[in-house]
Amino acid sequence: MTEAGGTPVGTVVGVSSTTEFQMQVRPDAVRAQDLVAVDTVEGGQTFRVWAKVGTIERLNPLFPREAAQELAFQGRDPVDSVISMSREMITATCKVVGVQRDGRLEPPKYPVQPAGRVYVPPAHEIESFLVGDTPEHRRLYLGTERGNNDVRVFVDGHMVVSRHLAVLASTGAGKTVATRKILEELMAKRYPILIFDPHGDYAGLHIAKHTGVTTYLPEIRLGEEEFDQVLGYVRGMSGEVLSPPQESLLTGIMEVLSDASKRAALDAALRDNEVGGLQKTIEKDHFYALAEVAEKIAVLKAADDRAPLPKEITRLSSGLNAQSSTANALRRQTRRAGWQYWNMIKTNRKFAGDSTRLPSTKDVHTIIKQGAVAIVSLEGYTDELRQSIVASVLSRLLSDRIDDRVPRFLTVVEEAHNFIPGWTAGGAAGEVPSLPVIKQIATEGRKYGMGLIFISQRPSRIDATVLSQANSYLILRIVNPNDQKYIRDVVETMGEDEAKALPSLNTGEALLSGLFTRIPVMVRVEKSRSEGKYEEEDFLADIAVGGAAVLAAEERQEWGDS
Repeated sequence: MTEAGGTPVGTVVGVSSTTEFQMQVRPDAVRAQDLVAVDTVEGGQTFRVWAKVGTIERLNPLFPREAAQELAFQGRDPVDSVISMSREMITATCKVVGVQRDGRLEPPKYPVQPAGRVYVPPAHEIESFLVGDTPEHRRLYLGTERGNNDVRVFVDGHMVVSRHLAVLASTGAGKTVATRKILEELMAKRYPILIFDPHGDYAGLHIAKHTGVTTYLPEIRLGEEEFDQVLGYVRGMSGEVLSPPQESLLTGIMEVLSDASKRAALDAALRDNEVGGLQKTIEKDHFYALAEVAEKIAVLKAADDRAPLPKEITRLSSGLNAQSSTANALRRQTRRAGWQYWNMIKTNRKFAGDSTRLPSTKDVHTIIKQGAVAIVSLEGYTDELRQSIVASVLSRLLSDRIDDRVPRFLTVVEEAHNFIPGWTAGGAAGEVPSLPVIKQIATEGRKYGMGLIFISQRPSRIDATVLSQANSYLILRIVNPNDQKYIRDVVETMGEDEAKALPSLNTGEALLSGLFTRIPVMVRVEKSRSEGKYEEEDFLADIAVGGAAVLAAEERQEWGDS
């Protein structure tokens, strides 16, 4: 039976307070995390107190432990005994969310009255309560309330794009699908979005109407990079630590090859010394151009390491005058980096599909436009190269945003634990080039107009400072105890009951908490329209049933013959 206040589900019992109360509830009327309401009178006026169901306990006072023990010994079903099974007492502890006064949600000033009637309000009333006074143009539809499919759940999009959102979940819990759902809602509003996509999870966003989606392939332009960045590339992709002499030689080579006149002078000097001219350029051949110079220096020094290089070479850069062993080592390292890089480029080109080359650093601002989504494909790249690309792009866009060269935009960082690792991640967080710029955006992004969504299946490996700057959280199933504890410590708006529910969430179910929702709420996220490139599929489904039967018959025959 539904009354004006909603569907009656229970009665307030025992001692109530301004923070919680207990109610006796009829069977199957409510579930943990459901929203309920009680009408209370304050100062002669009736107000609605909203509460969330926490723990639920069942007790049959007519079924004592002794009776259960006796039935267990006899092996009898309690239903066949004279004990009443219909006198269960179901008690739910409810946490008070607040009192609704003139549309505002305020802390209660007085406890609810014992014997008060508890309702589950109508779906439209719950929906209106959850959305609060969020303007229509800021609402993003996410799904339905976990305990009530009739209640639609919206979040405040402004809080997503201006105050940062963390999407956290174990692998397979649905975090990427949930993120795509949010992005599709923002795309409908034509908000500019930048996505760093390591695995092609956002390739299907192009299905959205009225929004341009472009996939960009980033490539290293050594001639435009700082020398320190090039050293980092070689270290990361060769897998070797460069010695100081090797670093000095590499810097010298970069100094010469980055200057057209110096390169021409080196080419002429090498020809004059009968070791052949330069055949490769850093614009076209990248790391192999560095290896070529290192190899020719090794040849020049092979006869006598004590003899200096010809003056016409050393005057171009003092760093070029290196031992033959140093030059040979650098040749090996740069060739290995070149091989690694070209393999990554081939992989990226193969899987990125219809894509465009990422503009140079000075022109990268052109990818951020109203009503456009820019996907930077990072497939096939090593973590070190991915981190460098993210650092380079975001550093430039941060500068461009400060200069108002680009509109406000939202950045999505998948596998955030690889780009903003904390000190627990092997103690090497200080060496990750993407960490400082993302941390700056996280801590000061609101004034720059740069929002962040960072997504991770390992929350405990994310830098705590960055994670704490997220003012909104979408948390799906979390199984790892370390991750659970880390989330409880960082997410101030999460209650103990919500934290306990995280391991038992089904795929696609999530806890919303923080500024983008009025109160923490459990939601079933609606499946996004778009799909990633590699959605979950049944690998065994490709095996024909007939073929499987033949294999099984062959195996039986082999076993029978053995």
